[in-house]
Amino acid sequence: MKSRYIVMLTAICSAWSLAAHADRDPGWEFGGEVIYQDSKNISADGGSTAAIDSDVGLALTFGYRVSERLEVNFGLDWNNVDYKANLISADLPNLSASVDGELESFTPRVGVNFNFLEGPITPFVNGTIGYSFIDTNIPDGPPQSGCWWDPWYGQICGTWQSTRSVDEFIYGAGLGVRWDTSDTLSVKLEYQKRWIDSSNAGSPDFDQLKLGLSWMY
Repeated sequence: MKSRYIVMLTAICSAWSLAAHADRDPGWEFGGEVIYQDSKNISADGGSTAAIDSDVGLALTFGYRVSERLEVNFGLDWNNVDYKANLISADLPNLSASVDGELESFTPRVGVNFNFLEGPITPFVNGTIGYSFIDTNIPDGPPQSGCWWDPWYGQICGTWQSTRSVDEFIYGAGLGVRWDTSDTLSVKLEYQKRWIDSSNAGSPDFDQLKLGLSWMY
């Protein structure tokens, strides 16, 4: 039994020893994030509402370390979230419709991280701005059919329907912990509050938890 504890302690000390020699000099880093977004209820113009489910999304990230404490980062978030909406008629009073659907969003963003410590393990705070391109998958026109010629498959025919899409400004603030496990690998755990500057629903806020992995150069 004691040998297990000795092995665990040795592994922890080894990891700490590697981190103690990690170097966060100025340079580039590339990686990805897993993003958990909490559920949210939204009220919009005309009394319409939407209940957005919690879900997991992904992000590609890259950034530049200006110094051990200051970083500029860029990212592209993707998320596909289920929702239920209650639509209110603008023409007939007391008439509403329920809709189940999926929101698909792509969000390019830029942010700044400030690390409190110069060592391999440090808490940090950040600020983020970006633009979110959202497809509600709610039809905004009648179905259309057509045919076209493909160079490999010949004539192809199909039916498609345009859907309602919006693009909104986003901004956020977060705090987290960064661990540089070596000179080339970094792990981040972060909580972020993000706001969407919606033209119809005010500025709803979303809670996100992020787990990121980056390779440093």
